[in-house]
Amino acid sequence: MLALPLKSYADIDQLGLDTVTNFAVYAGGSLTVNGATTANGDVGLGPNGTQNFGDAFTINGTYWADSTVGATVAAVSAYAALLPATTNFTRINSATTIIGNGGTNVIDVGTISLNGTFHTLTLQGGPNDVFVFNVSNNVAFLGTWPTLMSLSSGVATNHILFNLLNTSSTANALTVTVANVTLFGTFIAPDASMDIIGSDDTIYGGLFAGGNNLTLNSGTITADVFEIPEPSSFALVGISCLIGLGLRSRRRR
Repeated sequence: MLALPLKSYADIDQLGLDTVTNFAVYAGGSLTVNGATTANGDVGLGPNGTQNFGDAFTINGTYWADSTVGATVAAVSAYAALLPATTNFTRINSATTIIGNGGTNVIDVGTISLNGTFHTLTLQGGPNDVFVFNVSNNVAFLGTWPTLMSLSSGVATNHILFNLLNTSSTANALTVTVANVTLFGTFIAPDASMDIIGSDDTIYGGLFAGGNNLTLNSGTITADVFEIPEPSSFALVGISCLIGLGLRSRRRR
């Protein structure tokens, strides 16, 4: 399978969240923290946001009142939503492995709901694989099985983006009720809320909620925000694809 290139190398930066890579948590509305929670990275609040947390929230970074993060996330979300899909799912609700194509993998899916034993979403690929999930409804990690997400063969945490396109500000585009679960990737919901109520959860990536609420329970969020590989990596993939096409063309002649 050929790697699907982004629209062009000129606008490739539109997909990256490079300007907010220090952020672990951002809330456009209210930010509520229950229990001992640690953010390893910056924490941001929208210009009209409100905070509801006390000493149990440890921020190993800077606490910002920032009006630009929400706009950046919204722009990236809109751009990612227009990328042509390489894979389509109506729903992901059982053990699923997605194998990377060596470049940009765009997965369009209605709902991700994992709540049973051995219901693990596995991303398999290499360091140049980028996984963009455009989720039209919501993502839910439920139940009691803590291994609901797994990376293999060198997939980088900061090459995984969950673009949550639910436009209802009162809906929870991301819900986590599992205790001790470990998740990987950057979750962005420009218009909806997020509810992370599992205890002692660990998230490597980032949470960016633009809706009414972002609720966190005890756990740790470590900033490793989505970014794209260096253009040279994509260029090498593109060159290899062109060489392959050229060889096929010669053979046909």
